[in-house]
Amino acid sequence: MVKQSIHMHRSLLVFFFGVMVMLLSSCTVKIPEGDIKDFVEQFDYDLAYQWVQTGKSVITVTYSVEGKEDGKVCSTTLIDKSGLEYHYMNTDVSGSYYGTTSGKYNYFNQQILSYMNEDETASAFQLTDGALEDISYRPEDVTISVHNFFYTELEAGYHRGGVYYGDYILANCGRYYSCFSLNEAKTELTYQVNTSTKNSDGDEILTLHHFVVNEYGMILSLSSKSIIIEKDIIIETTIACEYNLLFDKKVELII
Repeated sequence: MVKQSIHMHRSLLVFFFGVMVMLLSSCTVKIPEGDIKDFVEQFDYDLAYQWVQTGKSVITVTYSVEGKEDGKVCSTTLIDKSGLEYHYMNTDVSGSYYGTTSGKYNYFNQQILSYMNEDETASAFQLTDGALEDISYRPEDVTISVHNFFYTELEAGYHRGGVYYGDYILANCGRYYSCFSLNEAKTELTYQVNTSTKNSDGDEILTLHHFVVNEYGMILSLSSKSIIIEKDIIIETTIACEYNLLFDKKVELII
């Protein structure tokens, strides 16, 4: 048995959450009256969690230098809390993201599957570059893994670090009101902004950021591209999510 941390590899998420912190400050400003205010004020984590019975997210981070792909990480996550009760993550790594030093992945492919059994015990397995291991999991570890799909950090009722963006938007919509827009049907909210800043080396970083959420504050799509102009480096993150899909059976590890 191998004891595996329930907080699975978050390094894939560091980049776009860092962008969110940079673009959306914690300083709350009153939201102007209107359709956008009515839309965002319906966001509530508990309602979002109840609404999502199954979910799928595909998160991709690509690192390019001088127009050529240098490294890539793609992570697909599936959750089912409607009855099958499982969490599955499949991560593919290539190029400069692979390695044994800090901040890199020491595998090319890793799959992690955890689920509840009929006797209310938990089972979990990890397949890393073809090597299969049992993971020591408690029932509450499966629950935490499922919750991590929605958020990984909770502070003073503020959920962050997952694909639930409702609290981000509620805290920042007033200050960045002009960057938000509703679709014609008033079922989706879009945030779009371009920023320019400098890193610790003095290099200019141009960031193009765009995301869309539904009426529950759940991410539908996200695209964030940071360009370090002087070094011709581009770091691009994309997220695509689907909810309440029909899963007729528990997913299995791909061997």
